[in-house]
Amino acid sequence: MSIYVPDTNIIETNYIGINHLTNFYANAMSLAPYSTTEYDISSLTNFDANLSAVFLALNYKLFNTHKVKSRFKIGQGQGIFFRNGLTSHLSGYGNNNQYIDDRESTIPLRTYSTTSDEDFCNYIKYEFLKHRGLENVTHQKKNTIKDHYLEIFNNVDLHASTDAPVFTCGQYYPDKRLLKFTLVDLGDGFLPPIQKKQSSINDDKTAIVWATIDNNTTKSPAYGPGGTGLKDLKKYCYENDGSLHICSGYGYVTFISDKAIETQLSNPFPGSHVNIIFRNI
Repeated sequence: MSIYVPDTNIIETNYIGINHLTNFYANAMSLAPYSTTEYDISSLTNFDANLSAVFLALNYKLFNTHKVKSRFKIGQGQGIFFRNGLTSHLSGYGNNNQYIDDRESTIPLRTYSTTSDEDFCNYIKYEFLKHRGLENVTHQKKNTIKDHYLEIFNNVDLHASTDAPVFTCGQYYPDKRLLKFTLVDLGDGFLPPIQKKQSSINDDKTAIVWATIDNNTTKSPAYGPGGTGLKDLKKYCYENDGSLHICSGYGYVTFISDKAIETQLSNPFPGSHVNIIFRNI
C-alpha cells in the first residue's frame, strides 16, 4: 500500500489546499491499477471538513477510472469526519450517515445523481440554507442563493458529460463566524464546452473567468437564459464580504473584494468544484 503524507500542516479551502489534494490525486493515478493508497492527514492541525466532498470525488474517480482504492487516515480530534458523513461514505453507507452531528456544525457530505433535481433542491433548502450558521441571512437572499445553486447543478447535467454523481459538503466555524460550502462534479470542466463557443479561450483560468462575466453562457437558447448562477454567486460574495473559489482542470480562481485572482495548479483537478465562503455571519 502506498502512503501519501501532504507536506503541510493545514489544508484549507484555497489554492494551496486544493493544490495539495490534486497532487495526491496525481500521485495515486501513477500507481498500478488495483493498488491501494492512503491519504494520511493524522499529523495535520487542520483540514477543512467541507473539502471532504473533494476527497470523496477523487476517491470515486480513482476507483472508477483506474481501479485504485484510496483510504483516509485521520488523527485524534478529527471526529468531524464521522459527524459530516465522510467515514460512512468510505465505509459504503453512502448518504446514510451512521453517526450524529451533535455539534450541529456540519452540512452533511452527500452525493446526488445529476438527474436528482428534487433531492438536491431539498438538500440546499433544508440542509444548507437552514443551517444555524446562516440564520442571519435573509429569507430573500437564501431563496436567491438556492436558485443559483440549482442552476449550477442543472448545468452539470447539461454540459459536464458525466454519469458520476455531484458531491456536496459544508462546514460551520462559529468561533470564526465562517461557513464554507463545496460542490464538486467530475465532468468535462469549464474549458471544453466554453472553447467550443469561444475558440480563442485556451486555458482553464480564462474559461472560469469567462463563465462569471455577464451575458456569457454556453447554454442553448432552447433551455432559456443561462449563466446567472456563478455570476450572481460572485456578486453576492463581493457585496457580503464573502469569497467564491472555482477550480477546474489546472485553473483555480478566487473571487474576493471585487477581484479575480487567477492561479495555476501543479496537477489538474478531474472536473470542477465551486466553493463559497460566508464571512461575518
